[in-house]
Formats: sequence, C-alpha cells, structure tokens
Amino acid sequence: MLVGPDQHATTSAKRSGMTSAHRDTSSSILSVLEELSATWRWGGPPTLLTISHRPPKPTVPAILASGVDGDGPLDLLARWIDQCRRHRGIVHTQRDLGVDAVAVSGEIDGQYIGYAMDRNGREYLVRGQRRVPGRCGTSGTDVAARTHLPDLLTERLAELVWRLAGPPPAAAGSRIRDMWPVAGLIDLDEDELHERYALPSHTEGHVRLVTVSSLDGLAAVNGSSTALTSSGDQRVYRLIKRDADLLLLGAATIRAEQYGQTALSAPEIARRRANGLPPYPVVAVVTRSLDLDLRGPLFQRSVGGHSQPRPLLIIPAAAAPKGGTAIAEAAEFLVAGEHDVDLNQAIQVLQQRGHRRIVCEGGPALAGQLARADLLDEICMTISPQLLAVTGPRITAGPAGQPADGQWQLRRSLLDERGNLFLRYARPGPADRQVG
Repeated sequence: MLVGPDQHATTSAKRSGMTSAHRDTSSSILSVLEELSATWRWGGPPTLLTISHRPPKPTVPAILASGVDGDGPLDLLARWIDQCRRHRGIVHTQRDLGVDAVAVSGEIDGQYIGYAMDRNGREYLVRGQRRVPGRCGTSGTDVAARTHLPDLLTERLAELVWRLAGPPPAAAGSRIRDMWPVAGLIDLDEDELHERYALPSHTEGHVRLVTVSSLDGLAAVNGSSTALTSSGDQRVYRLIKRDADLLLLGAATIRAEQYGQTALSAPEIARRRANGLPPYPVVAVVTRSLDLDLRGPLFQRSVGGHSQPRPLLIIPAAAAPKGGTAIAEAAEFLVAGEHDVDLNQAIQVLQQRGHRRIVCEGGPALAGQLARADLLDEICMTISPQLLAVTGPRITAGPAGQPADGQWQLRRSLLDERGNLFLRYARPGPADRQVG
C-alpha cells in the first residue's frame, strides 16, 4: 500500500453531525472512486481496494485483491472475509498501514459499481451502465438501501471494514488507560477496551448494571444523567451496550431520557453478527402502567438493511392490554407477576428466550429492585469528577429498611484523560458468577 508519513485524521468529539475534516475525507474517498471508475473496463474482474486518508487527500488506493473472470464483487468479498478470519496477520498489517475505508468495484445486475465504506459506516457509491455515458456518485449512511444494492453486499463490505480498518478513532477527551490491577497502556484502542469489559464466551445468564455517578453520589439531575456523562463515559457505555443481547430499563428512564433505539453503524452491526449476536439488542422496559409515549423515539421504526426489534414491555398481568390497541401493535409483551412485575420471573424468562447478556441501564428504582432480588452479577460504574451539591437519586433506590445483601469485588479500574474513573465490580463466589 502506498502511504504517506502524515498522521491519521481524527473525528471530532461531537457525536452528531460531520466535522469539516470528516466531510473532507468523505469527499476525497468519493473522488477516489470516481477516478477509479474512469479506468473501468466492462467484463473485467472485480477489484478490492483499501484506502488510507492522509491530509490533504487520500493516497492512491492499494489493490488488496483482484478477482478472476467469472467472480463477482460478492464472491471477492466473501473470499477475503474468509482470509481475514483465518489469518489474523492480514488484519494487523492493514490496520498498521492505516486503512480508513475499503472499496470494491465490479459488475452487479448489469451495472458497474464502485462501492466503498469508511470505518464510521458512511457509504460511497459510483455507478454506471453499459452503453450509457457518464457515472453518478453519492454518499451517506444508507446509500445501499436507497439505491437497492444487495443487502449481502453491504453486510460483507461492512465486515471487511470492521476487520481491516477497525473502529473510528476515539473522540477528543476519551482516551482511556489501565489503572488496576495493572497500570498498563495509556491509550487503549477499541479492541483493547473491549477486552477489559468482555465476558467469557460460555457466559450464561449474566446481568450487568451500567451506571454513572458524581463524586457526591448523584446519579441524575432533573431525572437525566446527561449532566454527568462525558465522551469517555459514552465510549465505555456504547461498547457495553454493543455487546448486549438485551437492554433493560425502567419506564421512568424511558420518559426522562427520551430513550430511543440503539444507533449502530454497519461495521458495528457486522461485529455483532460475527460474534453470534443479532444486528441490534432488544430494548425491554419494565412498566406497571404502560404510561409510554408511542410517538417517542423508542417506538420509531428504523430504516435501512436491518430492522430493529420491537420494544419488549415487561408488565404484570393486571396491566396486560387487549389486542388491537395501539400499544399492543407497537410492542411485544412479557407478563411477569400479577399486580407488580416479578423480576425474578422476568429475568428467568428472558434468559430462556436466549438473552444471555442483559445490560440494565436503570433507573435507580429498577436497579434497586434487581439488587434486592440478588439478580445483579456485575456493576460497571463511571465516577464523574463532579461535585454537584444538589438533591437527586443515587444509582439505586428503594424503601427504608433492610439493605440488600451481598459484597462486591473490584475486578478492574480504568481512567480517562478528563478524570472519569471506570470501575468494574463483580459478585465474588462460585466460578459461574465470576468474570475475567
């Protein structure tokens, strides 16, 4: 691969919208595809390319592989996915060379395509037809869906992007380092951070609480954790959610946070699928009253190649809706308990349905109920370096009286560059409750 000596371009700390640097990168990748398409000859073998961005423009892309006559882009992608799965060295080499995007060119359904994806999941397409002069180019996060390219093409390209380019660089202020049990690397990449929070592959029936707290023990301000979070906290929070089978929340948190479906990029979905997970985790809401806004973001259906699952509402029998109502059409239901939700029964049924890794995001009332029922296996907690000195909830809430049983053991701690402390606690005891 031809690479320059300059450093990687980085993304902004802002997670909404594209920065000018990102827009420049996107425009450059599309320009590379347009240049390549000008040299395309009909009937030629497909080509797989990797592109590394070095300001002020991308290098000439390197040819990773060229197909043989009769092979199409789908076959070429499948062949190289298999190579990457078999030979880890290919992945390490490409990442060391600074791959930011992967592109495939060839013929599909009688048209030429030059199709690329960067590690943020943004897609780029240049296409043309035989005996029709000119090419047209476009980019965005749903190019394949808008232009009716095969879903399998996007899935395979996304897996190669995840493997060869890796995740996007960390946002400003979110570099994270090891603290305990061993003070180690000072800038963990996404794979290394994933290892710090990974569960053993054989794990069955694991319930994690993920939460954030101020120095004086506050878990929310005006019902929301927005004032406590940071780019480093969001990085860890997103990683934990990405590896979950199911996200468990209380109805009050859904209302206060205007909680919506988990937004995942195509490479993140590819990573989940490669690890045996469905494209998106299920969102399950514990509610006794069904007081939920059906116009809220949780109930908005996604667009694109993978449909997000309908929300699962965990309710007592007394709250079960009748068929034909709006909420019955918008969600699935799990009945557990008569007049109050029986969390022991609910967790057992969820695990029987195959939701082995459950992540509880709160709020405090739900977290307190899980703690009192001895249903939590792990707590992943962020301590934000803020002293807020206002009234508000702790990470758990419950009635006065006998406190929940059980001791917790620190398994790992990490620190980001802005002073956020990340603590991973597990219940000591039998081996089946321990995590690495």
